[in-house]
Amino acid sequence: MDINLEEIISSETIPDSTLVSAVALLEETLPSYRRDLAYTLANVRRVEQKYKQAHDEVVKYNRALEVAKVRNNPDSIQIILGDRLHVTQTLSKLKQEYESLTNKAQTFKHKITATEAQIQKIQEKRKNLKSKIQIAQRRKYYYMALGVIDASFLVNVIEYPVIQEAISQHSQLAVDIRIKFKPIEVAAYALNRLPSMYVTTLDDYNQQIRFVSNDMKPKISDAVKRAIHSLRMGDPLHDSTPLPDELFCEPAGLLGCLSLAFNRKDLRWSDIPKILLKLKEQRSPSTPSISPQTSSGSIHYIRQSQASNVQMYLQRSKLRHSNHEQEEQSSRNPSVETKFLELYTLRGKLKFVNVIEKLALAQALFLMIDIFDESSNSAQILAHTLNKLPPLYTTSERGLNQICKYFFTNQAESVNALISNSHTQLQGQIYKKNNPLYFKQFNLEYQTAILEIIKILNRPDLSPENLVTVIQDFVSSG
Repeated sequence: MDINLEEIISSETIPDSTLVSAVALLEETLPSYRRDLAYTLANVRRVEQKYKQAHDEVVKYNRALEVAKVRNNPDSIQIILGDRLHVTQTLSKLKQEYESLTNKAQTFKHKITATEAQIQKIQEKRKNLKSKIQIAQRRKYYYMALGVIDASFLVNVIEYPVIQEAISQHSQLAVDIRIKFKPIEVAAYALNRLPSMYVTTLDDYNQQIRFVSNDMKPKISDAVKRAIHSLRMGDPLHDSTPLPDELFCEPAGLLGCLSLAFNRKDLRWSDIPKILLKLKEQRSPSTPSISPQTSSGSIHYIRQSQASNVQMYLQRSKLRHSNHEQEEQSSRNPSVETKFLELYTLRGKLKFVNVIEKLALAQALFLMIDIFDESSNSAQILAHTLNKLPPLYTTSERGLNQICKYFFTNQAESVNALISNSHTQLQGQIYKKNNPLYFKQFNLEYQTAILEIIKILNRPDLSPENLVTVIQDFVSSG
């Protein structure tokens, strides 16, 4: 049986069932080869025995010939020569048969060896693929674990101004240069070379944003220029493979992804159940059904009308939401809240992350039992810790893997020490609980919205990992 071993070995997507079948087919050929080899070797031994007998007869005739020559007996000499010739011819034939059988045995041995080698290589391929699958699964679970870590109770104030500057400078580049890298890649590179400025309250945010606007602009501009220069020259660490979706499974990341899906910048969690309910009502039995006889043009018109209705609803919802905000008699500033909504969804939209933020929070969660108490302000402790650590922004899966490996090899212990020191330094300080960031409010909206979405879509299996896909499928299934 012929197996395209090279194709099997080189393929990274071949299913395990195909490999199992290949091994089974190869193993089926082995008994036949082994039987043929055993039969051939038996014939070799038989020929060897006959060859030995013939050779002994030739030796016997040679001796008899010598005796006949000594006795000078011509008749005996002629008879002996005739008999010896006959045996010699038989000996020659046996030698040829022996060589043929030996070659045949070698062929069967080669086939057996080659088949066993193929089986071994395929088994190794199965083992490697299984290992890769296990690694991929563990990596996916790790991404999901990082993805659900919600650090939206703090914000790096310098992040948004750097992104704005990166977008501005990137837009001024020639088209053939712009297409080589994205603005967010420039921003991530620049952010990794600027100090972190994490805050947890509105007062601290306003204070730091004024500092950034007044004193940090030249440094930000210079960092962005250097980032563009490095990427233009071909940064060896630059990689365009996007971050996995599992990394954005926290409420902020999910809302950012849904904002892109709905093409609505100011989408809030409270809007999504209303949109889905409106769409569900449009698809109720009162909506004209699509019969088998309906023309393709009519089907396109009905679906286009449904899509237009959803877009019109989004616009009306946007206006009502804006009017409602203007009528509120509270201390909330709609413009500031809108700004924080943009900050809240920014990472899910642009697909970037400061990995040290999630890793440090994960470390803090492990330490919480040992050093944190009810009077501890974990948000301020984490912000204080992050401001002492070098940022580790990335926009690619390759960068994420490298950062995680570097962190656990070189930084985990030092981060634990920094968290403990921050806890000690901040003990006894009064935490401003009256003006937290707006992110907390957005997260509360998520908790309410997710229950409504489950009910509207009748999807009790809804989870952060499948939320975006389920909603997208529902919207596009009309």
